[in-house]
Amino acid sequence: MNKTEKVMPSVSIALCTYNGDRFLREQLESILNQEYENIVEIICVDDKSTDKTWEILNEYAENYPIFKIFKNTTNLGFIKNYEKAIALCSKSLIAISDQDDIWYSHKISKLVDSIGDDLLIYSDNEYIDEKGKSLGVKFSDKRNLTDSTNCLNFTLFNGISGHTVLFNKEILNYAFPFPSNIHYDWWLVFCASQYSTIKFVSEPLVGYRQHNSNAVGGYGVIKSDKEVMSYNILNETKVRILFFAEKINPKLTQEKQVLEFLAQSYINRSLIMRLKRISLFWRNRDDLLLFKKRNKIRKMIYCFKAFWKYD
Repeated sequence: MNKTEKVMPSVSIALCTYNGDRFLREQLESILNQEYENIVEIICVDDKSTDKTWEILNEYAENYPIFKIFKNTTNLGFIKNYEKAIALCSKSLIAISDQDDIWYSHKISKLVDSIGDDLLIYSDNEYIDEKGKSLGVKFSDKRNLTDSTNCLNFTLFNGISGHTVLFNKEILNYAFPFPSNIHYDWWLVFCASQYSTIKFVSEPLVGYRQHNSNAVGGYGVIKSDKEVMSYNILNETKVRILFFAEKINPKLTQEKQVLEFLAQSYINRSLIMRLKRISLFWRNRDDLLLFKKRNKIRKMIYCFKAFWKYD
């Protein structure tokens, strides 16, 4: 390892695209304009776009050797596409990029300076409109963003978006292969939280663009009918908890017991089980509800609602 790498670790960026020609150039420029001087590769994997996305990536690859571009022969979907892009990254520190955001110029330098020996770090972001103008809302206005020290923090809610993170490649020893039915960033942070503190940088370092083509719904973006969305969230929660209970590090005995009980509660909804569920929520409320912006009274009400509520 040379002197530059000791002082300034090498960083890989994993960027996935799919029919993103509308905003892609602005994002690529924001990555190229990073203050950090040791971003050594930008891995771009296109998921068989049908617009001009691939042409744009080719243009940048021709002009900037830092770009390494790949095009899938079949559509993988965004979870497996990110898995592929991350697997292609060669450096120990990896940042994830969406195709339509705007990175602020000090994003990578701030995250690298703050990560220390931890496996993963993330920042706040702010919502921007289609033209890149701030909407005056940060993600921390909606979620209680903070350091995470317990994997139970991610059982019910996730306050960490993939485009805000920088992580050590060591996580992949636990996270690969990505499950196909859990958001890749949710899975990454769950894995990281079992082996390391997850640090939070309170400054917004990304402009999270809101438009009708967002892969995941954001601020002010209506993605589906309310009833359908509620059913989907419930089903995703059930699948996620069952999977977490199966895959958790067995050394985390207390956390494993909580997840196994919650998993069982989706199967057995007897009166006794429901009462035990309330008790479990109450005892673990600070961990299970970490990302919820709620005071003590509202957290207590949420725990009692666990008698009926299964999401």
